Amino acid sequence: MADPQPEETRPANGVPDPTRVDNGSEPSTVDAPVRWSGSAAVPAPAPKTPWWRRHQPPQPAPPAEPHDHWATTPAVDPWADQDTPWDSLALDLEGTEAEAATPKPAPPLPPATLDPTRLEQAAPAPPRTRIEPPAAPPAPPPPPVSKPSNRPPVAAPPPPTKNAPKLSRKERKRLKNAPQPTANRLPIQTRPPGPPGPPPGPIVNGRPLPAPPPWAPRQPARPLPPPRRKRRWGRRLALLSLIGVVCCCGLPFAWTQSPAAEQYPVTAALPDSFSDLQLRDTEETGPSGFAGVYRDARGKRVTVFGETGFRLTPGTDVRTRIEQAAADYGLQDVQSFDLGEFGAHERCGAGRDNGTSVVVCTWADHGSLATVLLTRRSITDSAELVARLREEVLSPG
Repeated sequence: MADPQPEETRPANGVPDPTRVDNGSEPSTVDAPVRWSGSAAVPAPAPKTPWWRRHQPPQPAPPAEPHDHWATTPAVDPWADQDTPWDSLALDLEGTEAEAATPKPAPPLPPATLDPTRLEQAAPAPPRTRIEPPAAPPAPPPPPVSKPSNRPPVAAPPPPTKNAPKLSRKERKRLKNAPQPTANRLPIQTRPPGPPGPPPGPIVNGRPLPAPPPWAPRQPARPLPPPRRKRRWGRRLALLSLIGVVCCCGLPFAWTQSPAAEQYPVTAALPDSFSDLQLRDTEETGPSGFAGVYRDARGKRVTVFGETGFRLTPGTDVRTRIEQAAADYGLQDVQSFDLGEFGAHERCGAGRDNGTSVVVCTWADHGSLATVLLTRRSITDSAELVARLREEVLSPG
């Protein structure tokens, strides 16, 4: 029975606690309530590492102190210091059934004879699971088969007789290491390798998994766009630069070297006299036009009129003007004549003006166009006279 505990007594309100000693050496027996804090436990500070050891690995922590195992703790008797509530007296107790006198054992029985029984066979063991090894690599190609030789077979050595001389140890060793003659038979041919099997799959739990099926290419859902062409800005820039240089420098140079540069621009001025002809009458036709009438002492007349300006197709202009004159004067036997310059054209034909026979000639170049009417002259003489008149009337500038 446990000892009764004294009841806890508390002083009345306003009465000091007689068991409390202020500023005493013993702490108060009243436990203060534990206040909850949300902060974690702060670990013990680790020793600081010098800056010159900052790149070294941290030192291992010291080994923990060995903990006593529960089996090594000695047993404690909870009743060791307790008084025994009764006296331990030696009591005379009656004997138990186990302590009664046991009868003598009976004699052993003779062994019984039993009929022999049929020994049952052991149950068959379950079939062992066969683990297929990974596929072996393909065998190398078989070596070339040597053709059988046509030599006769080598006879085996005769067996030793009883009266044969004994051989020494060296001779027996030499005969033992000597190569044996090969029999006359074909060598064993290896089986040709079969087709290579699929590569072995991964092994899980000691069993190889089946190889995955071959990958089949999947057609895209829609055709892919054509590849984008690379921009060749460098070549284009170089080509444009070359074209600009040719246009800026080549065209003016070609113009100065072409006959058109000598034919345009030009100015027209009728001379007062030409060959045996004298200027009789002139007519104002504007800043770019000219017209005049020449006569000689025998009454032959030459009438000229024309204009200056740039002409891109002088050959077409000559044909157009001679066709107009042919409609007015009924020209026949129209002929072309060479003026000796590239781009200068001349055509002449014979016709009639108010019953008088006339020759109409027209010249054209890149800078001028004129028509000349001549009386009492042939077509050839008129063409030569018009060519010289052109050189006298036109001047560059």
